[in-house]
Amino acid sequence: MGTKPKILVVYCHPNPKSFTHAVLEAVQAGLGSACEIDTLDLYASGFDPVLVVDETRRRRDLDKVEETRPQRDQIAWCDAMVFVYPVWWGGFPAMLKGWLDRTFVSGLTYSFKDRPRTAVFPHGLLRGKEAHFFYTLDSPWIVALLDPGWFSNLFTVFWYCGVSTVRRHYLARLKLTTDDQRRAWLETVKLRASRIATKLALKPRSTSG
Repeated sequence: MGTKPKILVVYCHPNPKSFTHAVLEAVQAGLGSACEIDTLDLYASGFDPVLVVDETRRRRDLDKVEETRPQRDQIAWCDAMVFVYPVWWGGFPAMLKGWLDRTFVSGLTYSFKDRPRTAVFPHGLLRGKEAHFFYTLDSPWIVALLDPGWFSNLFTVFWYCGVSTVRRHYLARLKLTTDDQRRAWLETVKLRASRIATKLALKPRSTSG
């Protein structure tokens, strides 16, 4: 099996005292020492989510932008990505969407090289990686289950880029939950994160780093 699995935890919430931050702590505790963990706090790190494209800055050259090289290196490094965030307006917070816009670039996450000019789907370069999502939202469970924002990202981002395993874990109707229900869900988050780490540790991987 070789080295420990490498997990990139992408956390997106501006308030360090939020319930979402408690979810982050539960995820980190669940992953424990079985993994190498690199946590990217998008707000605390000052990540700039604004994508600028003009005559001198083209989308096809996003893989050469030095400013986002550390984040692209994190994506290349990890065996799995774990996202922790709240659902706002039916989807990812703008900061997280901006991170995707600037870092899920051609040549790193997907490629149309050797594909027909008319091809709709590229080669997914994230094949073999996993993506796990822990999030809260205020919608009823049935709306959360059928959430079109979630399925849009599933199909047009993560499956498009070849991510092999994509799983979501959510708490619906957050505003109506009691403290006991929130504590119970945090324990569930911790358990699920631990299972993610255990399964990843059993998967064969390269030892070349």
